[in-house]
Amino acid sequence: MTNVELQAVRRAIALLHSLTGEPPERLPVPAQGPIKLFVTEYLVADPAGDLSCQELWAFYNEVAGAGELPLVRKAVFLRQLPTLMEAVFGARKAHNVERDGRRVRGFYGVSLRLEASLPEPQV
Repeated sequence: MTNVELQAVRRAIALLHSLTGEPPERLPVPAQGPIKLFVTEYLVADPAGDLSCQELWAFYNEVAGAGELPLVRKAVFLRQLPTLMEAVFGARKAHNVERDGRRVRGFYGVSLRLEASLPEPQV
């Protein structure tokens, strides 16, 4: 099945759910991997927040560059990101996130996790 056919099937299922009033089922979360760890550990649900795909990729590169996660190719990251964002936060990819007066691809309802776990103080 091609990607186009798969997207058409997903749209048809979503339409059927909306017509029957049933809530759509959450997508299954892919197996544990570096991108899933990034989404679950470094991002947080924030109704007022939004992040562009470019910002997410830049932040992932910073985290991977610091040695906290393995580096993956950009194409792999951007291909897996929408499924994970929807499964973890219920955030669907949007094509109208405003950045510098332009519309770019990204996600509404998520932000970077600002709090970090600090090491225990030495006594």
